[in-house]
Amino acid sequence: MNPDLRNLIVLQDLELKIAFLQKQISEVPIKIDSHQKELQQLQAAHQNRTSHQQELGKQRRTQEGSVDLMRARLSKLRDQLMSVKTNKEYTAMLHEIKMAEDEIRAEEDKVLEIMEQMETLETELKDQTGALDKKVAELEVEIRKTESSIPGMEAEMAKLREDQASMESLIESELLSRYRRIADARRGIALAEAKDELCTACHVRIRPQVLADILYTGDILVCDSCSRILFSRETR
Repeated sequence: MNPDLRNLIVLQDLELKIAFLQKQISEVPIKIDSHQKELQQLQAAHQNRTSHQQELGKQRRTQEGSVDLMRARLSKLRDQLMSVKTNKEYTAMLHEIKMAEDEIRAEEDKVLEIMEQMETLETELKDQTGALDKKVAELEVEIRKTESSIPGMEAEMAKLREDQASMESLIESELLSRYRRIADARRGIALAEAKDELCTACHVRIRPQVLADILYTGDILVCDSCSRILFSRETR
């Protein structure tokens, strides 16, 4: 293989690794923000369930207070029943007592409904607390891990840039400029492998003569379709 072409291949590999690391580093704040938002959502959801349970407790106490007042009123009505003098008053008092008893039963049913909701919610909270604590711990570890990955990636990228500079010094300036122009126009991919008679970048068939020249002459040739510099790992 043409030594210049071999150097270009190494250079492109280095630059693709650098671009990959740059992308990873740029995505770190996004990943951390995503983890933090998920963490906040989980904690907010748990807090909402806890607040709901507390609200149900308040409703239960209010409802039980109402029942106590109704029972006190019912007790007074029963006491008054003993002092009525006519059948009409007695019947009216019985009706009022019956209404008070019905109201108490209705309020007691509401208390039972609240208690059932509280029991269900308490079970859910117990079941979810362990899972929540585990998930929160995992997210916190992931946040720290993501944050701590930056220095290592930056050090690796610095080493790759040194290798990049060393490789650039081995390539003739005109060829390097040509490589840069193609890379700028083709999203950083200036070289493409010729394989199975195709350009692996644009998948267009390579002319037989061009393919033969790539295999046997070592000349710097480009794809007729995408203008990338072609190379073959099967060069004779």
